[in-house]
Amino acid sequence: MTQAFQSPGFAALAADRAVETRLVEERWQAVAWDLGTGRRRVVTDRPGGVHLSEIEPDGGAIWWFDADSTGEGRWRREPFAGGTGGEALHGVPAGRAYGVAFDRTGALAAVAVGTDDASHCYVGPPAGEARLIGSAPGYLSLADLSPDGGLIALAGQPDGDDAVVLLPTGARTDGHEADPLRLPGNDRVRLWPIEFNPLAPLEPELLLVVEEDDRYAVATWRASTGLRRHPRLSFDSQITAGWYQGPRGVLIQHERAGRSRLLLADLDPPATAPGQAEQAPPAREIGTPGGTIHDLSCAPDGTLHCVWSRESTPPRPLVLRPGAPDAADHPDPGDGTSRTRRWTPRPYGPIHSFVTTPAGAGPWPTLFLVHGGPATHDRDSYDPRVNVLVEQGYAVVRTNYRGSTGYGARWQHEYGHRVGLAQIEDLAAVRAELVADGTALADRTGLCGFSWGGYLALLAMGAQPELWSLGMAAQPIADYPAAYRTTTPALRELDRQLFGGTPDEVPERYRAADPRAYVHLVRSPVLLVASRTDERCPPGQVARYAADLRRLAVPHELLWVDGGHYSRRTADHRSVLAAMVRFAGHAWSAPLPRAPRGDRPEGPVEPGEGGEQP
Repeated sequence: MTQAFQSPGFAALAADRAVETRLVEERWQAVAWDLGTGRRRVVTDRPGGVHLSEIEPDGGAIWWFDADSTGEGRWRREPFAGGTGGEALHGVPAGRAYGVAFDRTGALAAVAVGTDDASHCYVGPPAGEARLIGSAPGYLSLADLSPDGGLIALAGQPDGDDAVVLLPTGARTDGHEADPLRLPGNDRVRLWPIEFNPLAPLEPELLLVVEEDDRYAVATWRASTGLRRHPRLSFDSQITAGWYQGPRGVLIQHERAGRSRLLLADLDPPATAPGQAEQAPPAREIGTPGGTIHDLSCAPDGTLHCVWSRESTPPRPLVLRPGAPDAADHPDPGDGTSRTRRWTPRPYGPIHSFVTTPAGAGPWPTLFLVHGGPATHDRDSYDPRVNVLVEQGYAVVRTNYRGSTGYGARWQHEYGHRVGLAQIEDLAAVRAELVADGTALADRTGLCGFSWGGYLALLAMGAQPELWSLGMAAQPIADYPAAYRTTTPALRELDRQLFGGTPDEVPERYRAADPRAYVHLVRSPVLLVASRTDERCPPGQVARYAADLRRLAVPHELLWVDGGHYSRRTADHRSVLAAMVRFAGHAWSAPLPRAPRGDRPEGPVEPGEGGEQP
C-alpha cells in the first residue's frame, strides 16, 4: 500500500519545526515543516525519491538518506531554512542505512551502515568528521543514542546472542574500540531495544519489548539494575512502545487481529497503603477509530500525530490529544462492496482473513492477495489494490497465515521449520472454505503476492497445482538457495532463523521450501515481475525460474521493471497492478490453458536464455 504521507519527525528542542517524508509529484521527498507558519518546503528533488529523513534536536538541519536503486547511499544534511548542504557525517562509507540517532542537544550524531556482510557504527558532530566505534559481522540496526551521547543501543537478532548490543562511544585509553555489553536472547526470550529515556537524570535507561512465555511485555534496562520486566504491561500479541511525557510515562501501540490500539501507562506503580496488595499502574486506552495506526510520532507538546486508515477509508492524518474527547469515527461509504472478517478453524488455531467481494451474489473469481514478510500481517486498513481488483469483479482474500504477526508468539513461530509449506497449507484451507460456502469459484482461484508473498504464490503454484489456476508474483523468491546466497545480510540472517541454518547446513529444508523444486508441476499461467536492481530478491534466480517455465511450456510472462525491490515511485506500483489486472483478465477470459506434464530440466538454467535476461 502507498500512502500520501508519513507521520512527521519533530525537533525535540524546537516545537515549531518538523520534517516529513511526503509524496511530491508521485515521489517520496523530504519536506521541512514550519508549524508556526504552516509553511512546508520541499528539501529534496531526487528522481528515485527519498524514504528516510530526520531532523536534528534543535531543528537546525534536515538529514535525508541519498540512496541509489539498490538501497545503498549516504546521509545528507541541509539547513532547515534552506541553503548549502552536504554530507551529514564525513568519512562514513556508502552503504545501507541501518539507523541514525542524536544525543540530547544534537551535538553528537550516530549512524549505522551496512557494507558487504557487516555492520559499522560511526559517531561525530553533524557535518563533521565521523569516528568508527564498532563493527560486527551480519546485520545490526541502530536503535538509539543515549541523551548524554555516551552509549549506543544496537538491535540484532531478537533471539540471538546479539539481541541488544550496548556500545560505549568513547575510545579506550589504549586507542582500541570500546568493549560492548550484550543482552542475549534465546528461543524462549526475545528482545527488541526501542529507545533511551530522554529524561533519565543520572544514567541511561533503555526501553525494550520482551517476548517471553507467549506474551509481549514492556521492559527497561539500566547498567546499575540490569533488565527489568514490567509484567503489568504485558500483552498477548505484538506491541511497540516509546517514552511519553514525563520521566516514567510510556505510550504503547498494541496490534491484535488486524487492528491497532494505543495506551498510556506509567512504569511506576501507584503508592499503596501498608498491607494492601500492590495495584497495577494505570494504563489508559486512547480512543481511536477502529482500524490501523500505520505510523505514529509525538510532538514536544504531547500531541500524537498518526497516519490512520481502515478497509473502507484511505490513509489520513489523525492528531490525538490524550485527555481530549476520543477521535470521531468515520462511516463506511456504503458502495455495495462487502467486507468481512473470516476465521477458518484448524487444529492448531483459527486462520484470520479479510474477504472483500463485489456487489451482488457470488461465487466470484477469487484472488488471494498474499502479504509479504513473513513477520507482518494484513490489517483492517485501506489497500488500493483491493479496490482495483474488486472493481474488476474479483473477490479478494487477505489471509494472515502462520508466521504472521498480530496473533501471538505461537502463531508466528510454532510451525517448525516448514517454511512456506505451513503458509500455503493455511491458504489452501481458507480457499476450501470459500469454495464450499459459495464465495469463490473453484476453477478461478489465484494467488497474487509481492516479495515474500510472491514467493508463497510461486511455491503454491507448484506444490498445490490442483488448487490454483493463476499465479502472479512480483519481486519474489523463485529459487530459495540461490536467493539466500545473493540477497542482503539482513535477509540471510532472517532465513537462518526461519530454516534453522543455511542451505549448506539444512539443505533438505531449503529444498522442500524452494519454488523451483516444484516448477515441473506448475500447470496454470504465471506472471513474474522482477527488477534488475533488486538486491533482496535478486533478478538472476527469477530469470532462471522463468526459463524453467518456458522449457516446460507453461503459459507465463516475465515483466522487468525499474525501482529495485520496492520502488519509491507510485507510478511504478500502478503499472505493476495494471499488468496484473491485464494478465488475470486474459488468463481467465477463456478455458484455462494447461501445460503438458513434463520433467524439470536437468541442471541449472542460465539467465538470459530465450531473451529473458536480467
